[in-house]
Amino acid sequence: MEAFWDTSAGKSAEELSEELGELLQGRDPADPRVLFEMASPHDFLGEEEQAVLPYQQALQAGLGGQKQEEALIQLASTLRNLGEPGQAVALLEQIPPSSLLHADAQGFLALAPLDAGRKHRSAAHRHHRAGAACPALWPGTGCLRPGP
Repeated sequence: MEAFWDTSAGKSAEELSEELGELLQGRDPADPRVLFEMASPHDFLGEEEQAVLPYQQALQAGLGGQKQEEALIQLASTLRNLGEPGQAVALLEQIPPSSLLHADAQGFLALAPLDAGRKHRSAAHRHHRAGAACPALWPGTGCLRPGP
């Protein structure tokens, strides 16, 4: 999958879909990892509405470990972009402090209250929790996606 994301920049939705289909060919479409991998390109292409269900299905099907945490963060970002910051916060709060992705989750969590209108818990207030570094999580971009 790393090679898929490393070469994804500038490709059309059709190209990405075709390449992903080839990569996932023969795998169980109900497999949590397959569902997760099917959701990510939709987000990458700005097709958030199409990403929500596969992320949810991957989590419900038992996606585990770091991929579960990646899915929680990516789904939260998607929901935030779709105007559902409350749902985003609930997902992000599931990432434990012991997680390698906790700083990433805190970065996204710092943005969600702004969308929810909770100015007192704004990004400035939470900046100390997120830290200066936010490791690259979003496939192919290395940055946090801004909301609408």
